[in-house]
Amino acid sequence: MLLNNRNCQYKKNSGFTLIELLIAIAIFAVLSFAAYQILQGVLRSGEISKEHDQNLVEIQRGMLLIERDFVQMVARASRTGSTDDENLQVLYAGKNTLDSDYQGIEFNRLGWANPLNLLPRSNILRVGYRVQERQLQRLYYLHPDTVSGEEPEQQVILHDIENLTFRFWGDDWVSSWNSSSEIPTGIEITITSKHYGELRRVFILPNSVVGD
Repeated sequence: MLLNNRNCQYKKNSGFTLIELLIAIAIFAVLSFAAYQILQGVLRSGEISKEHDQNLVEIQRGMLLIERDFVQMVARASRTGSTDDENLQVLYAGKNTLDSDYQGIEFNRLGWANPLNLLPRSNILRVGYRVQERQLQRLYYLHPDTVSGEEPEQQVILHDIENLTFRFWGDDWVSSWNSSSEIPTGIEITITSKHYGELRRVFILPNSVVGD
């Protein structure tokens, strides 16, 4: 009877073996790693979703600004300190325009707010678009006629841009526009984005001729 009591007490105090502890630690490690992977996946998904939303908002805002500029284009040539009256055009576009890495464009538009003409400028805004360092940049001058060396104001519209091209509608689509008096009927702008691929917009322009 005394022997049986000793055996029972020994079994109660024996605890876990080393192998059991190692197995428990291994299971805990596997579960912890799985939980960490799930947490990392959730955080990464959140970052991707946030980045996607930011890119989408950027695209929407950029396209709205581009549309606002293009649909108010006017046939008005700009004088600079580096051009003479014989070489003036109402629209400049093509490779290296405004030192763009791809194609660029420069023109004048109406609708620049100047309440009661209180500001020392007109309601005509000279704007341009170019790509540098993978950024779609919007340039604008405070005056449509500038002096040599005057630097434009600059806005970054879109990031991670891989190409920028334009086409112009007269009687047909053409890749260049050379006119000193008339703007095209329509313009197609194609932006290649790293995130969204090829983005194409076509704008119908108002009838405008120099002297109107």
